[in-house]
Amino acid sequence: MNFNLKAYFLILASFSIIAVACKKEDDSSTDNTNPDGGNNNTEFIFGCMVDTACNYNPLANQDNESCNYSCYGCNDETAYNYDAEATIDDGSCVYAAQIMASTWSVESECDGFLLGAVIPSEVTLEEGQNEGDLMINFGIFTLNATVNNLGIINIPPQDVSLMDFSLVTINGSGVLQNEETAVVTITASSLLINESCTLTLTL
Repeated sequence: MNFNLKAYFLILASFSIIAVACKKEDDSSTDNTNPDGGNNNTEFIFGCMVDTACNYNPLANQDNESCNYSCYGCNDETAYNYDAEATIDDGSCVYAAQIMASTWSVESECDGFLLGAVIPSEVTLEEGQNEGDLMINFGIFTLNATVNNLGIINIPPQDVSLMDFSLVTINGSGVLQNEETAVVTITASSLLINESCTLTLTL
């Protein structure tokens, strides 16, 4: 009888040890990354969960506030504000001729009396028939010009009438520095004169 009682307690102790071990194994197998603390072993996948973001991760189930929108911009290579890193066009493209088609204030520095006397304080630029074409209205004369997507301005040689000089050839070049500033140098030449003016145009 004493032997049987000892055997009974030994068997009971064995079952208790097995039960505790099983519980520990169950607890350790529960994935502590599950936000609900459940037993479905769901893992956290951190990332951007906004589907309009550049780094959207469709597999993410936990947003880590990493979303960025740097891939948005102008991706038309012919535009003045073309962004080589943009992969999604956001409709922001502007073109140099469009920017320049406006009335600009003018500050001029001339090395002669003729151009300096006729350069006004404002000039009006209009787009021409073809893309990149410009017409620069100085009041008493108009110059044809072109501007490319980099903002490089070209004024080919053309004859204009200035005061008592009937055949003065004017040419020039310049650059659209930003959407509010351009710098243009024009040169007037004839048998009697050879003058240059640097014009700073601002909006």
